[in-house]
Amino acid sequence: MLDTANISSEALANVIDQSVDCVKLLNNAGDVLWMNSNGLCAMQIDDPTAVYGRQWAGLWPEENRGLVAASLEAAQRGETIRFEAFCPTAKGSPRWWNVTVSRVSAPSGEDIGFLSISRDVTEAEMQRRALAIAADELRHRLKNTYAMVCGLLSSMASGNEENEAFARQMNSRLMALSTAQSFFMAPDVPRDLADLVPALVKPFASRDCDLVIDDVQSVMVSRAEADAVALIVGELAMNSSKHGALAHGGKIAIAAMEHDGTVSLIWHESGALPVAVRSREGGQGLNLIALMVEAHRGTIQTQWDTHGPLVQVTLPISV
Repeated sequence: MLDTANISSEALANVIDQSVDCVKLLNNAGDVLWMNSNGLCAMQIDDPTAVYGRQWAGLWPEENRGLVAASLEAAQRGETIRFEAFCPTAKGSPRWWNVTVSRVSAPSGEDIGFLSISRDVTEAEMQRRALAIAADELRHRLKNTYAMVCGLLSSMASGNEENEAFARQMNSRLMALSTAQSFFMAPDVPRDLADLVPALVKPFASRDCDLVIDDVQSVMVSRAEADAVALIVGELAMNSSKHGALAHGGKIAIAAMEHDGTVSLIWHESGALPVAVRSREGGQGLNLIALMVEAHRGTIQTQWDTHGPLVQVTLPISV
């Protein structure tokens, strides 16, 4: 049985050699000194002497060598660096790697090189790309659907001045919804709340509701955080368009601000009509918001006055 007392350096080296990851030891100059057996196999390297003594950065595609060199510089300063990048195997098979780089020190504290651990994440990367293609196709189909509905509305309203005015108003809302959905489904990250929040609420705007979104600060958020904000704002807007100020007139003020690694989103609604009920049988909007906030380790506070809610959501952000 293995215990702390009998772990020799040879046993530890054997454990590292059997790791499923690609483990490499580099000297201070960034040259490869050693690679474990499974790493050689993952990289399809038949002869380890072909890479020993070579610059680790030089084994990567030219477009990623700067990233690799920067990771060594940061590790030299005592940081532990993580990155993902593409690097084919020695036989040209495409591979994506999740890489960790850290400094190695002697018992005396002297820097003697670097430890690099690379995990093959090719399957996850291919799945991500497949999802991105599917999302792009969905975004394209949604745009076509919105355009088709707008065309049908305009065609059916033609010849009637009142119906034409209604069709123009609905077309404007549908195209705004299309823009908003395309915005937060796009692959580029991170996102700015100053762009995202207006794109999400303006499709619901009406002449009878004063929509104030001037207090939304420029706050960068990740894709997951942007999706959470999109759901929260979308549910609040949908609820208001059915029962609140967006449906019956009034005012909605939206604010967003960043403080100490968190973003606070405030929705203050004051409808022209007093609030009849605060919850409805079968209503899932506020429950969905609460679940989303909990999943992101945030907080939510809801206060009601006679004409609407004041909702404040706080979410930690990573950008």
